[in-house]
Amino acid sequence: MGVSNRSFAAAAALLVVSALAPTLAAPPQRDAERGVRRALIRLNDLLGRRDMAIADEFVDGDDTLLVGSTPSDRARGRDELADHFRAYFERPETLGFVWREVEVAVRGAVAWLHAEGEVVRHGPDGERREPYRLTGVLELHGGKWLWRLFHGSQPT
Repeated sequence: MGVSNRSFAAAAALLVVSALAPTLAAPPQRDAERGVRRALIRLNDLLGRRDMAIADEFVDGDDTLLVGSTPSDRARGRDELADHFRAYFERPETLGFVWREVEVAVRGAVAWLHAEGEVVRHGPDGERREPYRLTGVLELHGGKWLWRLFHGSQPT
């Protein structure tokens, strides 16, 4: 039994459409970059307000990962992320970020960013600022950019 030209053409069209699907579903580049920057702003806002809704800013999946600048700054999956932020919010100081430079790249429904700036610690003894770098991967879910990977570090 041979393959007809019609079957071959249908299979080829299906391959082309499936290869283009992420691009067709993605927002325009400028809107996507703005959305990723808004995700960075939302994260900072929720962190500063000690709002546990911060865990909802991450993709709900076992491979979602947050890695910070200390050995204990590591959380994988929604439950560990919630525990991680709960522990941060129980500390006497609040955290926030000030970004001097943010670079965003978007391909379809996936984006990555690099940010350079400072982590700002507000505590009983005042404010302390230290250099901070962030790289992250975000995915578009229901029109909202969510974190799949957050990797932060304090350069020495």
